Parts: sequence; structure tokens; C-alpha cells
Amino acid sequence: MPDDELQVRDFAEPSHEPSDDLGVPVIFDVVALATHLIKRGVALTIDQLAVALYRVPGDDMPVLLDTLHRHRLITDHTLSGFVGLAWSHAERPDLALSRGRWRTLFTAAGYTEDGRRVPRPTQPLRLYRGSVADRRDDWSWTESRHVARTYAAGGFGNRLPGAIWTALVEPERLQARNTDRDEAEYVIDTAGLTISPISGGHVLADTAP
Repeated sequence: MPDDELQVRDFAEPSHEPSDDLGVPVIFDVVALATHLIKRGVALTIDQLAVALYRVPGDDMPVLLDTLHRHRLITDHTLSGFVGLAWSHAERPDLALSRGRWRTLFTAAGYTEDGRRVPRPTQPLRLYRGSVADRRDDWSWTESRHVARTYAAGGFGNRLPGAIWTALVEPERLQARNTDRDEAEYVIDTAGLTISPISGGHVLADTAP
């Protein structure tokens, strides 16, 4: 379970780090960068937040974004443009932050598609997920059975072979839609969601396009 709060540290001279023309220091450690920005105490612009997030590894993007939001260094409007990005860039976003923190961020940001706040779909969506049974209720889903099948097959990112799962997802569960990796991804809140295996859960039994 991820920690609910990043523990900032007392770095001696963070202001002596070199900066680019947006004033974001060239610090690649997420704790050091967050500490610097918190001590500076100035809200980040959209451009500054983009630079800051790309300073750190993808798995640390959610942690930095959450920390800046906790300390009111970014507005909900600014958050909307980046919460889906941070989710998409983390290899294991469900482990980067607790579900409670993700729920807070997505609620503040509103429903977004590729970083734009838009109205939620008005009808339930049939979505799919490829994973082992123990991770079937994680939040990354897709509208493509082909993508789900690829993930169910395992063999990359240290993933084990699993099954294809499906659910009929109500609009209020939808948090974000990301298409930047051509995975037709939806981030959904799965609390209490009915999730069923396709074809008894056997990957090779699913032959639909």
C-alpha cells in the first residue's frame, strides 16, 4: 500500500540548483524537487507543472502531482490537465498512490479526456481489463478487447498471464480517458463494481476482435 503523504526532507541549499527559463530547478529526485517547490511556496503555472512532472521518473509523477495539490501549489483547473497524464505514465499507478488519494485527485480534476475536462458519458460503458485475478479490480480498463487480451497474455512489464475481465461501468465511475498510448484506456473507480471473466477467464478462449 503506498504512503498517503510524501515525506519532504530538509535539503541544505535547494535554491542553488540550476533552473531552466521557467524557474523549475533541475532536480530529478521527487522528494528533493517537491521539497524545493514547497519551500518556495509559489503556485505553479501550467507550463511550470509540465516541466516539473517531466523532471521525475514516470512512476514518481503521481507522487509529485499529489504533493503539489496537497500543498495548494496547483489549482484544480491545472490538475485537470495532468492527472490523466500522471496516471498513464506510471507503470503501476494503483501502487504509486493509495486509491483514496487517486479518488481525491480525480474528483478535484473532474472527468478528463487526454487532459481536457469534458462532460462524462451519459450511458454505461462495456469495458475490459486483462490481468491476473488478484488485480482484476485495479483501475486501468479499456474499451478494446484486443488491448485487454494483450495484457491478459502477460510477458511484459513482469506481468503474469491472466484472464480478460469485463464490467458494465456506470458514468459516475469514470475518472479519465487516455488515448496517448493507443490503449483506449479508461480509469474507473471499481469500488463495489461487478466484474466478470470472459469465457470462464481463459485467455485463449476469447477470439472476438
